[in-house]
Amino acid sequence: MSCGCERYMENHHIRMPFKLTEVIAMPESHSKKLSDEKKSILSMKHSLIERKNLHFRCRRVNDIMCFIALFGLILMIIDTECRFNQVDEQRIIIIRPLISCSSVILVGLVLYYHMLDIRLYAINNHIADWRVTLKIRGIIIVICEIVICIIHPFPYISKISSSNDDFVWIDMILTLPMFARLYLIARSVTLHSPLVDAASSRSIGYLNRVPMTISFILRAFLQTYPGLCWSCLMTTILFIASWSLHACEKGMWLPIQTLSLQPISYTSSFANATWFSIVTFTTVGYGDLVLQTYCARSIAFLTSFIGVFASAILIAVFINKISLNRSEQMVLDFVNRINQAREYRMRVTEIIQYSVRAWFLRRRKSNYGATFNSLCRLHTAIQAAKLIKHYRRNAINGNDSLLTVLTNVYYEQKANAKTLVKLKQHSNFIEDRMQRLEMKLDTLLTALTQNNLPIQHSRL
Repeated sequence: MSCGCERYMENHHIRMPFKLTEVIAMPESHSKKLSDEKKSILSMKHSLIERKNLHFRCRRVNDIMCFIALFGLILMIIDTECRFNQVDEQRIIIIRPLISCSSVILVGLVLYYHMLDIRLYAINNHIADWRVTLKIRGIIIVICEIVICIIHPFPYISKISSSNDDFVWIDMILTLPMFARLYLIARSVTLHSPLVDAASSRSIGYLNRVPMTISFILRAFLQTYPGLCWSCLMTTILFIASWSLHACEKGMWLPIQTLSLQPISYTSSFANATWFSIVTFTTVGYGDLVLQTYCARSIAFLTSFIGVFASAILIAVFINKISLNRSEQMVLDFVNRINQAREYRMRVTEIIQYSVRAWFLRRRKSNYGATFNSLCRLHTAIQAAKLIKHYRRNAINGNDSLLTVLTNVYYEQKANAKTLVKLKQHSNFIEDRMQRLEMKLDTLLTALTQNNLPIQHSRL
């Protein structure tokens, strides 16, 4: 076809700015390889987009769960306080149904969140079937979250507990465990963290096999913002402990029958409960308040147990805040050395001055009081100079900077390298001498054998 076109153009004197060339078909294997690469790139792009969308949906669902959980907790506190103050039942009849509705919605959102989390885990680990990701540990976690979110004071349960004092503990079991829903706040902090939100940090974590879990994120926050994390955590724990003590004492949940030392109104107020929580949390225990229920005593035990660990964390945070970094410590050591050197020079000057003065006064046989005063000042200056020298020696021995330590390590490594080089040279020299000795022994053996042969022939 191309040849016919060229002949037609030559006959009619038509010139083209370019030459017609034949189109060479690409091999089928190469085109198939390019199509496979395009498919892999498209699938990777689709998985990345889906992972981003799933992460955003998980974060949004968890935020809704936090809002609903806090809404249910506020309604529970309002309902409990109204019942303690004997508010009319008709005015608060809608509160517990609202708590039940929020709990049911929360359970549904928990299941939906874990479904999204399973899909996200499958995409991150390139798993085609989501059923492979199901493990016993994950199933137990889901069941525990459902139990935590479903526990709440059910409607009309107060009639049973109010009609019979033996069933008062039902309100306690259904009310206090609702504070466990605050775990959703920790998960929300994890999902909103830059370590989880940024794709670069997640990729680095996957490459280093470091999962971005709640414990890792919370430990990172505690290390980055120790004061803020400790303050928020301790404030939350003190509020929960104070209100729980107040509720146990006000409602007389599981009372101690043999104990009637204080009136109920004195031990059940929120202010006294807060004071008792602070005293118990700091492990002081003044003994001015006595709890009258087993429920309150168990909460006080947990509060004191948490307070011991909180005190240790507070000490660690305080030490971390007041400790100096490397640059600050080096500057402080340098300034202290300069001040000590200046003071040492002043003391040496005083020693010379008072020694010359005492020598001059004794030579002229002046007043004994002036000579004694000069000698006392001379002795004081000598003792001060010795003390400053002792401090400087201790500072040099005890406060070696990191740069000095690294310098010493470098010189030790350099000396070890030189020693190794010398050992290698010595071993090579010994090997050369051994080879020379072997060669000389071989030549000696050959000479001996050659000398022995004529002797044997002569004897024959």
